[in-house]
Amino acid sequence: MVRAHEWDVSRRLARAPGGRRPWWVSHPVAPRPGLRLDVESAGSREVVAISGDVDGTTAAQLESFLADRSLAGCSVLELDLSGVGSLGSVGLSVLLAVRRRCLQRGIELRVSGAPPSVWRAFEVTGLDATFRAPAPVDRVPAQELALF
Repeated sequence: MVRAHEWDVSRRLARAPGGRRPWWVSHPVAPRPGLRLDVESAGSREVVAISGDVDGTTAAQLESFLADRSLAGCSVLELDLSGVGSLGSVGLSVLLAVRRRCLQRGIELRVSGAPPSVWRAFEVTGLDATFRAPAPVDRVPAQELALF
């Protein structure tokens, strides 16, 4: 049951004084640009360039895009994060799901070009070792190993 004074307060809060619209109606929030995904295939290597913020609103778009890729004949999947401005926890979750899918199919997953602000999200969560590209092994030629 709504009392008379409660009804009056709710009516006053819903309407701006003088019959004007509230400020949040007259100043709409500008829409954020979506995620831009570009694919480049070269033989058995596929590079997905990601541009935009990977957060709760765009992570589903990234996940569905990567899930729709067949990856048949692909041995290396590289995610180029050079265009990513910020990476949220949902975006990290999507990257872990992509990693799991790649491991199941025997595909090597590489993450490249992450700006320091994005790479910091990997470091804070402890996923930097998981997504770090393996360092090339420097092999010393056999003639340099001989001590004599």
